Amino acid sequence: MNLKYSLLFFILLALSYGCSQSPVSGHITLNDAKIHKMVYLIDPVNFGSLVSSFEGKVIDSASINDQGNFAFKQVPQTSDQEKMYLLVLHQQQEQYANKLNNDQPETGNYIPFIYKPGHQIAIQSDANQFLKRAAIQSDIEGNQAILALIKQRLTAFDTYLAHHSQVDEENLIDYEKAIYNYQSDLLESVTNAQNIWVYALALRWASVEGDYERIPELVKQTCHDMHNLQPDHLWTAQVCQKLSVLPLSIGDTIPDFEMPRVQGDTTTLNQLLGSKLTIIDLWASWCAPCRKEHRNTLVPLWDTYHTQGFQIIGYALDSSHKGWEQAIIKDGANRWPHASHLQGDVSPFLDLLKISTIPSNYIVNQDGAILAKNLHGEALETWVAAYMNK
Repeated sequence: MNLKYSLLFFILLALSYGCSQSPVSGHITLNDAKIHKMVYLIDPVNFGSLVSSFEGKVIDSASINDQGNFAFKQVPQTSDQEKMYLLVLHQQQEQYANKLNNDQPETGNYIPFIYKPGHQIAIQSDANQFLKRAAIQSDIEGNQAILALIKQRLTAFDTYLAHHSQVDEENLIDYEKAIYNYQSDLLESVTNAQNIWVYALALRWASVEGDYERIPELVKQTCHDMHNLQPDHLWTAQVCQKLSVLPLSIGDTIPDFEMPRVQGDTTTLNQLLGSKLTIIDLWASWCAPCRKEHRNTLVPLWDTYHTQGFQIIGYALDSSHKGWEQAIIKDGANRWPHASHLQGDVSPFLDLLKISTIPSNYIVNQDGAILAKNLHGEALETWVAAYMNK
């Protein structure tokens, strides 16, 4: 829709609903017979529930008439503060009003928006591409930032994730990198948003599952941005609380730890650090991408730079000493020291680091300060070469 007709639509919409003073109204192009002619107003309640199915509170519902228009009778007027709501549309067979579709951003069934008592919101969209075609008329500035974030999410998804239809052991590391690039792109796009709801939405869309293990730095930045705007807001506190359960970030220092070595002895992590640079490699004998990384990347790096103060320390999530040792030898990884508690997925070291996903790595200096993390393949080779050749 071009600007001329879009403005005309909103003028007519405002006139249509101005008399009723409906706080939230709009128009949906009904081009799908399977669409239920009803929209729902959902209160996400808190940060963790923002884009999660079945967790939001249904505030109101409104019928969509034959012309595609709808109007909610009221929105809670409990305070004069802004609040985020979701406009949700379903197909006819859906039983739960607060179910949210997140599999494909283009076909998402909800539109986030910010509402403030005393203001009116007009929302337009297309039933087939509900989120993608969203348009919001509002004098609340944050709603334009939400529309920009919707577009950025669609672009980032198409750029990094749309072609990853199947994920297996061969492309797992590439897929992890694509997810990280998508998350970084999304959160960088709201750097100057000046609205806590937009920051929160970007972070939740970065991981609709609420898994921020790979991006503690981005969570830390979001916490910082929200705290600068509204330090006493509940959602600011909820975002910042996430940091207590997330792994170490770049700039932190790896804690010293007793490492049970493959030879049967125990030594501390700090005693194993290289004099210039160390990769702490978190792996397992059953992890195919980990084993591939050993053979194709870590062995060549160790051979090239070990005499210059470069070290690798392996820590494995294994339960069999024999299988663990055989994998080390077969990969040529016996060049560097290895440790494991041999308790399988139960790992005191990974618990200390607050990590549950492998392959993972930390790249630290001679004092254990984290310089980079979770680099693999060519990216890891390039980074190490640049650092060692400084």
